Amino acid sequence: MLEIRSSAMTLFGSVGVTDRLEIGAAVPFARVSLEGQRVNVYRGSALLQASGTGTASGIADIAVRAKYTLVAHQNGGIAAATEVRLPTGDAENLLGTGARSYRFIGIGSLEQGTFSLHGNASFLRGGISPEWSAAGAASMAVHPRVTVSGEVLTRHVSDLHAILQTSAPHPSEIGVDTIRLTAGAASVTLASAVAGLKWNVSGTFVLGGHVSFALAKRGLTAPLTPTFGLEYAF
Repeated sequence: MLEIRSSAMTLFGSVGVTDRLEIGAAVPFARVSLEGQRVNVYRGSALLQASGTGTASGIADIAVRAKYTLVAHQNGGIAAATEVRLPTGDAENLLGTGARSYRFIGIGSLEQGTFSLHGNASFLRGGISPEWSAAGAASMAVHPRVTVSGEVLTRHVSDLHAILQTSAPHPSEIGVDTIRLTAGAASVTLASAVAGLKWNVSGTFVLGGHVSFALAKRGLTAPLTPTFGLEYAF
């Protein structure tokens, strides 16, 4: 049995260079804790074979971003963006990938009154694995200061694989098999849905909360992930 818990806080900012070009950066601070046991059941008796715990915290991989508006309209627009993620996190302690990555993104939005639709698609090169992703979202202002939203995300990762349980003969005990975690051969597609709410407390101060639900169980994907955020623009 393996349990991984993680939490993160991200500081991010952006600035408009022109009416169409925006640049920004995000600095994440992460904490990861791991606890695991390997237990073998032999003739009805549970035998603890190994156990371990570990905790790491610090700066994760920093992202530098740029976004350019290609088409601007009163009710929506189309933009292109790129992101470079720097290997500033400690990869050996699960705080980073250990390699630079480049992401290219296409973005589209359409707004009609208090209702809006958003979509994006991207592909990534570098990092720990090539991947592509797509997302679609809808939001509605139910109050002048409150907005609710829903989103569906899909992510396909080529070089990371699902974690499977396999058995192998014990190196010294005859007739005893041990259970081990190994990587499968197929690539992984992850899917999740997100429900969120944002509250404009006052001025440009915004309080937000989101809950992510896993639509497909793959590897160490959490079934439910809550997120809380504070935003302030000046």
